[in-house]
Order: sequence, then structure tokens, then C-alpha cells
Amino acid sequence: MHSTRKVLWALTVLMPLLMGTSVFGFEVDDEIPEVTARVARISFIRGNVQIRREGSQDWERAVLNLPLVEGDELTTDADGRFEIQFNSYNHLRAAENSYLKIVNLKDEGIAVSLPEGKLTLRITEFDKDRTYFEIDAPKTTVAVQRAGVYRVDAAKDTDAQVRVAVTDDGEARVYSDNSGFTLKNGRSAKIATEGSFAGEWETDDASSFADEFDGWSLDRDAAIAKLLKGAQYDKYYDRDIYGAEDLNEYGDWVHTRKYGYVWKPFRNATSQYTDWSPYRYGQWRWVPPYGWTWVNDEPWGWATYHHGRWVYDNGWYWTPYGHYRNRRSWWRPALVVISILNNNICWYPLPYSYGYYNYNYAYYRRRRGHQYPPPAGGGLPPVAGVRPTPTRLPFEILPGQTQKTNINQIEKLPREEVPSTGVISIPASEFGRSRIGLSPSSGTIAKDVLSRMPDERQSPPILPSYSDLNGRISKEIRSERQAARVDNLTATGAAKRDANVPLDQELRKTRILGNREPVKAAPSRDETKTTPTDGPETRKTGAVERPVIRRDPEASPVRTDNTMRGTKPREPESGPPVYAPEREQNTERKSEPVRQPRNDPPPDRGNREREPVRQPRDDAPAPRYDPPPRNETPKNDPPPAKSEPKSPPPANVERKSKDGR
Repeated sequence: MHSTRKVLWALTVLMPLLMGTSVFGFEVDDEIPEVTARVARISFIRGNVQIRREGSQDWERAVLNLPLVEGDELTTDADGRFEIQFNSYNHLRAAENSYLKIVNLKDEGIAVSLPEGKLTLRITEFDKDRTYFEIDAPKTTVAVQRAGVYRVDAAKDTDAQVRVAVTDDGEARVYSDNSGFTLKNGRSAKIATEGSFAGEWETDDASSFADEFDGWSLDRDAAIAKLLKGAQYDKYYDRDIYGAEDLNEYGDWVHTRKYGYVWKPFRNATSQYTDWSPYRYGQWRWVPPYGWTWVNDEPWGWATYHHGRWVYDNGWYWTPYGHYRNRRSWWRPALVVISILNNNICWYPLPYSYGYYNYNYAYYRRRRGHQYPPPAGGGLPPVAGVRPTPTRLPFEILPGQTQKTNINQIEKLPREEVPSTGVISIPASEFGRSRIGLSPSSGTIAKDVLSRMPDERQSPPILPSYSDLNGRISKEIRSERQAARVDNLTATGAAKRDANVPLDQELRKTRILGNREPVKAAPSRDETKTTPTDGPETRKTGAVERPVIRRDPEASPVRTDNTMRGTKPREPESGPPVYAPEREQNTERKSEPVRQPRNDPPPDRGNREREPVRQPRDDAPAPRYDPPPRNETPKNDPPPAKSEPKSPPPANVERKSKDGR
């Protein structure tokens, strides 16, 4: 009986999950967008900064909160500076007279190219086993190894060198076109890129590298740290919605019964805009591969215009999520519904209860089958652990409230959630060409637009593409050409870069280790105590494993004796060993000094005086001595005959015959 109840209880809990609905009465939608390319933003800008998109020849003026994607190129004039925010942890800043290209921009890692100018990179959190960040300079590649601050100065035509500095507990591997080394915290290096010393480097203290640009970068770090300290990550929104820390100074979080926790902008944050409403003050910019993208004028609008929903309840509020929530908060070019009416292009904020409306559907359909976008449902899955999302929902689910993710199942018309003042329009001939002309639609047009149920697959809006504008763009967006400056830039990187693979490991193997394995670290003392060893411990030497050279057995042997080069080695003599007679028959053998030949004249034989002992010469060859075999006893020769007469035998000794009788 108890087991039956347990089975029924398990089915009650699991069936809603299997059917796509949770036990709390709402659905979880894991819809993956057609385009999942990673996006960064310009989080600070000053002076003249220009941008060129991949595949385009036109340069445009960069503005605050402008989305950046892979392949974008940015330049600064003598008064220009900008900051790129890649996520909550990575911020890159470029100085005056700089050129920067975003080579790789993926969840797996980032790579940028700096052929000219200065940049500083602040990384707060970093795991080199899960991601990478690399900077290419002329004939140089800097691979980040730890969180810290990195400064890179690209070579000028007259300097022919690249300077790199690492501070704030950072560490980097620096590669030239023929070598590589590790740059530790607090150190800087100058790498020669031209001349007879190309590839060599000179290290110094990082403090000698500091200048006004570093001081400004530290001020930006302090400002960002203050914002992140007051951010509401993992409370009201997850870390996919980076840039939401800007909301701290421009509004406050309040709780509503209808939408849960929402953000309400302060009155002074919108009072400078006449009859402010969402998606009114800004411009439409073309951002491949997404298509038409909204770029807001409000300094706090990055998160609020690319995530969540704007809702109206006696005033405008922003909620980080709609009525449904994906497991990952995907970045969107804009969360609006666009329609064309009476030769006007109109849009309004996407209602809270609607799923995402793809107003770029016609553009995606024309490009389907190319790199962007992949076929429907073929988007890239989220990378596990890269940007975690809390499992707890930050908004209130009312009893009996259900969620409908299919837009065709929504019964509410847009006019029930969006006021008529929220509909903005512009003449179709001016769409994407200018920032001027955006205004609220008339009451008649607004009511007509809000009375239509949007369905992008049945009646998609036919928006013009960027090529349809034929270059007729206002000077507020388009800028003068930079071809003369950019076309003559120096190639960057220590090697040719693959668009999807970091260079660090390959360059470390070829430039530092020479395609050999590094020497393994010696075991610790604790390991050596428990591990028995044969013989004394030998400490390994060298940076890499040295290959064992094996000689050909048929080759000529190595000479091991001391014979002169070019002569035949002396063969050993045959026969039994010869021993010199001993002077005394004692059990102990006395060694006598070996006499060596000298070049002195022979002594006078007539003189019987004792001759002096001759000293051996240093250059005389050592005498040969062959020891006896161990299993034989050496023979003793009889002593030589003496000239003195033998004494008679004693009288008491009996003489015996030869046979012993």
C-alpha cells in the first residue's frame, strides 16, 4: 500500500516535468535562438572612435552601448578612447591613435589584434583550463594565464618593438616569431620585432611602464568595482545579463504583485527625455549576423533593451525575464514587435506574456544555409559552467498561473498590455539611415498596430537590409574612410591564427619546448619516503626530455684506450704472466719504486760508488702489470746463487742418501 502511494506521488511530480510544465504551474522553455554569436559592448567612449563591420567597407561612428561581434574593427583618433566589456569579469581599454580588431569572440575564448596603439586588459576571474584570452601584436602573441592586469604597446614604425607589462597578480606567456617566455607579475618586457635582434627580449620592472593611460585605467577599474559591489547578480538576474550593474545608479528594484521584482528608473534618469518611453531614444544599427539592432541613448540601457521585457503598470518597469524563462538568458538585438503600416515602420516593446518575436526573420530566411544563421533548432548549446544561471526564479508565480511559450496560443492582444504611447514609428525611407524622425505614432496608427496579433512566420515584416540602403546614411552614423590608415597596418601574431583554436599550447610546444616533452617535476619528499628506490636518487636536469642517441652496432667503435689517433691499438700479449723475482721471501710484498729511463749520460762503471736513485719522468709510459688469475698460485723462482762459500753442515745432522736411506 505504501509503495503504491509512493509511485503515485512520483508520477504526480514527474509527469509535469516530462510534459514541459513544472509543478509550480509554468513551463520552462529551452528554445535556442537561430543566432547565438557572442556579443560584447562599448561600455565607455570618449572622443572620435570609429567602427567597421566584417564584410563592409563603410566606417561608422561608435557610440556608447554599441554591440560588438567577432570581426569588428575599431580605431581611435588623437582624442579617442574606448572600453569594451566582454562580461562581468573582462574589460579591455584602448588609448588614443589605436587600432583594434576582435579576431575571436566565443564562449570558449577571446582573441584580439593590436597592430598599432596601446591597450590595457583587466581580468577579474579567469580559468585557463576552460577559456582563453590572447592578444596579437606585431610578430608577438600574449597568452593570459591568470587573472590580473595586462598592458600591451604595439610597435611603431620607428620603434620596431612591442612592450608588455603584467601587474595585479597576473601572469602571461609571451611568444615572438622564434622564441617564447613566461612574464611574471610585476615585470615588463620589450620584444624586438625587426633587425638582427628580432625575437629577443629585455625585462624590467613593470613600474617603469606606467603612464597617464594606466592611471585612467585604474580609475575605471575602481568605478566598475563599485558598480559590481552593488550589483544584484543571482538575486534579481543571472550573470548572462552582464551590464545590469549600470542600473544601480539610475533606478531601484521594487516588488509588484503582477510581475514580481522589477526595476523602475528614477525620475531624473528619464526627465531629460521628452515623453520618454522604451525604444524611442536611440537608433537602428546593422550588426551582422543579427541584423537590425537597437542602440539606445540612455547610459543605463544595455541590459534593459537586450534582455527581459518592458511592462507598463501606471508607469514603465523592466523585468529581467518574461512570463517564460529559458535556462540561459540569450542576448537579443531588440525585444520589440515590428510591423509596417501606411509606409511607416512601427514598433513597440514585446509584451510580457509573449515569446520572442524575430522581426529579422526575413533576413534570416534569406541567409539560411550560410554561416549565419544555422537551420532552425541548430543553434549552439550553452557551454556548461561558462556563465551559470541560478535555478531559482527571481519573480513571483501566482497560484494557478500558467505559461504559454507558443505565440499562437496567446489569447491577449498587444493593446491589453502596451499603451498606445508605447508605439514608435519612422518613415520607411528613413529606417536605419538616421537617428532623426523617431516619434510616437498617432492614436489611429497605434490602435491599429496593437490590435494585430504578431506572427513573424506568417506575416514577417520585410525590412530593408544594410545593402539596400546603398550607402545613403546620415553623417551622424557614417564617418569618413579610414582605408589609408588601416590598409598599411602591420600583420600581428607570432603565428597564423585559426579562427576557433587558441595559439598558446601550440606556440608553447614549438617555440619554448622545441616539440619535446617537458621534464617531469621530481617527486616531493613525502612521496620519496613511501616509494622504495634502487640506489641513490638522481636529480633530473634540463628543461625538456633529452632524446636517447642509439649508435649503429656496425659503425666503427669508439676508441677507449690512450693510443694516438690514427695508430692501431696495441694487442694484449699471449702466454702466462711473467713475474719479477722478489728480493725477500716474506709474507708481505714490498713495493719498490719503478725505475723510469732518463736522458742522463751513462754512469762511469769504474766508479763503484752507490749511484743516486733515479726519479721517474712525468711523460714516461706506465709499466705494464698483469695480475695473476684468482684460481692459480704464483710460482716463486729460486733465489739466485751467491758467490760466498757454503758453511759445512752441523755435526749432529745425519747425512742421507739420495733415496732417503
